[in-house]
Amino acid sequence: MLVLPPRFLVAIVEDDLAVLDSLQLSLESEGYAVCAFESAAKALGSALIDDADCLVVDYGLPELDGVGLIQALRRRDNRTPAVIVAGDPNLTCQRKADAAGLAVLEKPFRGDALSRQIRAMLPPAPRGRGLGRARI
Repeated sequence: MLVLPPRFLVAIVEDDLAVLDSLQLSLESEGYAVCAFESAAKALGSALIDDADCLVVDYGLPELDGVGLIQALRRRDNRTPAVIVAGDPNLTCQRKADAAGLAVLEKPFRGDALSRQIRAMLPPAPRGRGLGRARI
């Protein structure tokens, strides 16, 4: 039986399904296991979010902005490294992210900016289950 080494699990929270699909495919092609959430509510309601090695969270989620989602996770004692992604990172977004100690990347990403940010945030070894693909 072939046993594959564990892979880093990246959780993405993005309400634009085309962007979510694109990010998921891109990160999977880089060798990451990806768990994709279509809303903050689905992310908060899933135990998989707590298994992730890093989080990529859209700022412009409709029910709760990305910084608010990460703060809600922190209140649950989830300390997973996270980055905020935004199509238009305005001053409010920047201030909220800065106050929460989060980096902000503007969409569309320039070159390998997201990949570099994820690599910088990852722990030395995967801690999660490293499942292949999940859409929630």
